[in-house]
Amino acid sequence: MRTVLLTIFWITNLGNVIQILIMASASWIIFSGAYSFLDLDVNVFITQYIPLIIWVKTVIVALPGDFGHWILAIPILVIAPVKLVIGTIIGWWAYSVAREMPAEPTFS
Repeated sequence: MRTVLLTIFWITNLGNVIQILIMASASWIIFSGAYSFLDLDVNVFITQYIPLIIWVKTVIVALPGDFGHWILAIPILVIAPVKLVIGTIIGWWAYSVAREMPAEPTFS
């Protein structure tokens, strides 16, 4: 279980680094004048600036009702910090729980 929690910790750390890069690039796009704060939403950011992850848009649209379309309409600099904070909380929780567990024995 400790290994699973530490894996969650490291995956959230990697996700947080990616979120910081997304926030930096979105800030650069907004400050360069290409889009305003409200115009650069998740849909525009994914389709025009990171087409490599266009599959994320398909997954989000598949959410029930109009929830997926609502998420895609949120400005990227609103949702990215929220995801960063949530990822930090989950990672901190996983690390603090794993730290209290004894190390698993190694098999020889």
